[in-house]
Amino acid sequence: MRVRITVVLIACLSLSVWVLGTGAYAQNGTADALAGFHPYRGGKPQAEGISPGVTINQDNVGLAEKVLAPEIVRVIQAGDFSITVQDTIDFPPLEDYIQASVQHASSVQLGADGQLSGYVAGQPFPVLDPADPQAGVKAAWNFRYRYLGDTVLTQGMLRSINNSGNTERGVDTLYVRRYGMHRLKAEDNVPEWEKEGTWYREHSIVLSPQDLEGAQRLSLHYADDTAAQKGWVYDPQSRRTRSVVVNLHETSFGLNFLVEDHSGFNGHIHEHDWAFIDEQIALVPGFLEGTPPDYADKNGWYPQGAWELRQVVIVDATPKDAGHPYGKRRFYFDRQTFSILLAFVYDREGQHWRTLFHSFGRPEFDPDNKHAEGAPLHLGNSWVDYKSNSAAVWAADEFLVNQPIKPRRFTVKEMVRRGK
Repeated sequence: MRVRITVVLIACLSLSVWVLGTGAYAQNGTADALAGFHPYRGGKPQAEGISPGVTINQDNVGLAEKVLAPEIVRVIQAGDFSITVQDTIDFPPLEDYIQASVQHASSVQLGADGQLSGYVAGQPFPVLDPADPQAGVKAAWNFRYRYLGDTVLTQGMLRSINNSGNTERGVDTLYVRRYGMHRLKAEDNVPEWEKEGTWYREHSIVLSPQDLEGAQRLSLHYADDTAAQKGWVYDPQSRRTRSVVVNLHETSFGLNFLVEDHSGFNGHIHEHDWAFIDEQIALVPGFLEGTPPDYADKNGWYPQGAWELRQVVIVDATPKDAGHPYGKRRFYFDRQTFSILLAFVYDREGQHWRTLFHSFGRPEFDPDNKHAEGAPLHLGNSWVDYKSNSAAVWAADEFLVNQPIKPRRFTVKEMVRRGK
């Protein structure tokens, strides 16, 4: 059956001047810059046969072939899982973030080597031109500086699930992150971190299982994409800390994804070639109402949250290092939030290897996060590995944005104090 996709063009905005708290900011293309944050202002996307409440399974997947990634079509055809469609959610980032993006866009530069300069705050490149040879790497920078708030705290269980649906290993971790640079309000930056160029710091502590309980990790991430991360670990057996070399290509907890795969992509932008593939309407995992998804269907690998038609930016990232475990990744960035909704990993022979399913929630449905307007809540993810016939599934028990987490939390001294 032919599927007719109607892409609703954004209504022309008659704005030549964008008024900010600091004065009037005039820029040609301001309307284009705003359009990316409001892709549904002129109406929600439509595809023939795809409407809220419809379930797509192996019997009717042909309805959605034009709007589903081929890797998803194949596993639905195999009967591994089915998806239910919900209405498209209009979920713009925080208004201050949008204003900062428009205000500072003209000062951001991208060198021939893909490195960023002149960045202050907001989304670096609110306007993406498919004809621009640097559109792919610009999308990668947009993802890096997407709006997530100033602090993040999560607690959740990461499980390794085999091809019988049994959990082989579970790790419960408390994780905190604080950003120290490029905040929407300058007073929210951390002066010491700014001076040393630290974009953010993160700290985690393992709560269970018993053989890992109390293990800690502290990492420093720099605004300079070419700077290596610094890291320390705390061993609860010896009650000592030591510095470590952060290897982004090692597996996380020995499971089926890399340290570089955290949050969809946690690596260095300059270590990859980025290719802009398309901007289109696609059927992708939708935004939930604040409750983590259940995992079911084949072996309990697949999130059960509804999917929705959204405008996405599709980008390929190919490692420059011939020794990298992956041949290529394909990212489906949500155009409105620039979160990764889906990611596909291919081996060196070009075969589909792994799929990441990301689940995000909306803060207005979570009493603890109602203040975090425009910040997607990371509620769960599933890495399905089609070679090892296994999955790594993480679900949040707690996810808090913009909590008062002090900078001293992210120090080696604090690791020792919290050690058992």
